[in-house]
Parts: sequence; structure tokens; C-alpha cells
Amino acid sequence: MRQTDGSLIDGLLSLGMSGRTDLKVRSAMFASWAASLLVAIAAGWMAYAVVPTNVDVAWLMVAGDRLLDGARLHVDVVEINPPFSVWLYMPFVLAERATGLPAEFWLSVGLPTMALLSVSICMRILGRCEPANRDSAWMAPAVLAVLLCIFIADFGQREQFATVALMPWLALLAARDGSENFEAGTRFERVVAGLGAALFVIVKPPLSLPALALPALALCVRRRSLHPVFTSETMLGAATTLAYLIWLATFHKSFFVDLVPLLSDLYLPARKPVLDMLLSLPVIIFAMLAAATLLVSRPEGLGRFPGVILLAAVGYVPAFVLMGKGWTYQALPFLLLGMVAFLLQLGQRKTATTPLALGGLVTGTAIIALLVWTNEPSAQAVRRTELENVAARVIRVVEHPTVATIATRLQAAHPLTRMVNGDYRSRYPGLWMVENAAKLISTGGADVQQAARLRILQADFISRAVEDIERARPDIIFDAGTKDWPGQAVVRSNPAIQGLLGEYRTLYRGSEVTVLVRSDLVSGLTQVGSP
Repeated sequence: MRQTDGSLIDGLLSLGMSGRTDLKVRSAMFASWAASLLVAIAAGWMAYAVVPTNVDVAWLMVAGDRLLDGARLHVDVVEINPPFSVWLYMPFVLAERATGLPAEFWLSVGLPTMALLSVSICMRILGRCEPANRDSAWMAPAVLAVLLCIFIADFGQREQFATVALMPWLALLAARDGSENFEAGTRFERVVAGLGAALFVIVKPPLSLPALALPALALCVRRRSLHPVFTSETMLGAATTLAYLIWLATFHKSFFVDLVPLLSDLYLPARKPVLDMLLSLPVIIFAMLAAATLLVSRPEGLGRFPGVILLAAVGYVPAFVLMGKGWTYQALPFLLLGMVAFLLQLGQRKTATTPLALGGLVTGTAIIALLVWTNEPSAQAVRRTELENVAARVIRVVEHPTVATIATRLQAAHPLTRMVNGDYRSRYPGLWMVENAAKLISTGGADVQQAARLRILQADFISRAVEDIERARPDIIFDAGTKDWPGQAVVRSNPAIQGLLGEYRTLYRGSEVTVLVRSDLVSGLTQVGSP
């Protein structure tokens, strides 16, 4: 990376202005701040009122609610991730209990507010390097729109929180690189940056570490110094992460005793091949974004902040590949950072556009436009309307129902649990372990002996689901919809499950979810389709 600093960074938000800015620049920055605030409000409104809550986010809220009622994590509530995944949403669940407003509302306020503060702090850090620039003001709402709006169906995912939280650390690293003595930022900014870096790592330890290590080590090589690795904010982040890991090992031994073997048996083996992951659409899109950013930087070279962001994005790609699932939300860190790097690099151009830069401009703009088009919320709005109708039907039968699930994927069970104010009684978010075992068996991923063992595991987890249902006798059971998943057939053919379902009748059956209601709560009910 060249020793150049993009002037656009200094003025993304009015909070980053210095006393040297003239009236026109101040007016542009005020307009930028107003537009950024509107973007944040629009993102929160879409997340709360237009699209349904993401299934993973809804489950973690359900889990947090159960913990507040006295359940034990990894024992009574079996979440396959370490406890921070639940803790992250606990403030919103607590706010719901304190105010009566849904946790989803507080999430729709909290995440945009966090993004505004994160970008504001970045601009304060980098705004000291150079006076604010009127031409760069438009970047603030653009960056916030990327962070908050493009992947609206995944709003509130842990990876989105992590990416937003990491931005001040990246900004501080870039600002330090612009200083001869590698000093930058106030004490407050360093603390925020360090805690944000810790949050980023804790969300996916240790897979997320290369995203921090790569830009820091690149600066170490270029400056021929280890100082970029041993900054105060990095040490704070490392200490916070270490404290969390010690807490985890001390007070959550059940995670290592019960969950780690489960992950080894049924989660990790179900990963896609590395080559398939490297050729997956998220990785290809990011590679094109990175190439577009490099082309746009010609002939001036990458600015510090875009360069640091791009290196962090590259560092997260191995995490996505090693997780081996290919889900879009797991690619959010490098996709979001890749788009932000492109926009920032585009905004800091000072020379005439070259053919190479024009090619990068067209490519990057086309990719972002395509992502906006493919992720526009209308399809999600239709899905939300369907879920609201299903929830209304459930509430007409029973208010505040007790709920369990026999679905082998999360699907709509947990958004619906939240929408009907249900009391979730199953230990597991879904019988995903039955689904993974079925896939390993059907795709030849297990030999005869392993297949026999996987079938034993399937029967064991189905029996646990049966125990939960027999103990709770829930009002509502969520099953899969009309989609034909290998594991779902295994569950439905189980004699104990069939016996239990004899006490239930179908209230609704759609593409995503089947809702079964206990027979004594209704009479004369027949199976229905879409409401």
C-alpha cells in the first residue's frame, strides 16, 4: 500500500470535521450526516416492519429468553456456538422485558445506532489526518447503506455486528500508519477499537483472527517493525478475548464435554469441499470486488484505509472456506468490507480516470447494483406477510402457546415462536444433527461402520426430541413444510414421533413450515394450506 491518505475518509460524517473547514464543506458534512441518519432509520424500519426476523437471530433471542427464565446454556438450551452468540442478543431481550417492546424492535434500533457510532468514530480518527473534503461527503450514507441495507434478510446476524464493530480498529490501524511515530487516536477511541476487535474475534474464534492479522502483519513488513501488532487497542482486544476464553473454559465446560464431540461427529464432516467453497458465489463476488478496487486505485495506488479494509476482508475468506457451509451470512465480513473498500477507494480518486480505473468502476458498481437487486426486500416482505397470517391463526387457537419442534432445519419455527409470544420447550433449535447424518449417509460421506453409528446418533437425538415433547406436552409443534429434506423423512418415520403426532392436528402446512396443534385445543380441524 502506498503512503497516501484518502481525503474522503476525513469527512464522512460531520463529527470528523476540523475547525479549518469552510461553510460549504460544513454544509456538505451536515447533509451527509442527515442522509446517514436517514439510511440508518430506513434500515431499522425495513428490518422491523418489512422483512421477517432472520431465523438464526430469532433462535438466539429465544435462547436468551429461556436463559433469563433459568434454563442452563448447553444443557437445557443446546446452542452449538459458545455463549457469546446468545449474550450478543441478551440486551435486546432484556430491553423487551423492561419496556414491553419486542426485542426485534430494539435490535432494529441498536444495530443502526451502533453502525452510526462506528462510522462516526472512524471519521474522527481519520479526520485528523487531513481537512474535510466536500466531494467526499456522499460516502457516509453509501458506507452505511452497504453495512446495513444490502443484505437486509441477514439483518442482525453476528457477522454483521462483528463487521460493524471492527471498523474503528481498522481505521485506527490506517491512521497509525499515516503517523511517523505510529501514534493515533484518543484513549476513548483506542478502547472502542480494542473492544470492537475483541467482539469480531469472539464471534468466530479462532477463524476470524486472520482478518486482523493480515493487515497488521502487512504493515509490520512494510514498516519493518512489530509495532503494528502490539498497539494498545490490539492488546486490549487480545486481553478481552483471552478473558472470555478463560471464562468459557471455567464456567461452560459442558460446551467442551457435550457440544465439541457433537460438532466433530455431525457438523464438521458435513462441510463442502475446499475447492467448492473457493468457487462459491460469495468468494467469486468478493474476488471481483477486490479486483475492481485495485483497478480503481490506478495509477495512484491504494489509500491506507481502503487498503487496510481490503486486507482484512481477504483475511476472512479462509474462515468462510473452512466453515464449509456456503451460507451468505457467513460471508458478510468479507463481502461488506470488500464493498466498503471499493467505495472508499473510488471516492478518493484525484486524477483523471484511466481505462483500467474505468473498468474497475464499471465492474464494482455493477456488482453492488446486482447485490442490491438480488437482495431487495420485496420477496422477504411476502414471506413476512405469510408468517404474520400463520401467527394470527395460531393466536386464535391459543395465546402464548408452549412450543416444540421436530424440524431438521431452523426455517420459520423461531420467528414464529417470537411472533406468537411462545414459550419454547425443546432443548435444540432443530434436529439439524439428524439432517447432517442423513446427508453424510446418502452422499457416501460415511462407510458402512460410520453409517451405522450415524443412524444410532440419529435415533438418540430423535429420542431426546421425544422426551422434550412428552415432558412439555406443548400446545404447538413446528415441523418442516413441503420441502423434502433427507433428515425430515427419518424423523417422521420414527415410531415414537408418529405416536406423539397422533395427539396433534395440522393447523397450517406451507413451503417452509408445518404447524401442528394439540388436538384437545381444537375440534373439527382439517389440514389447511396457505392462509
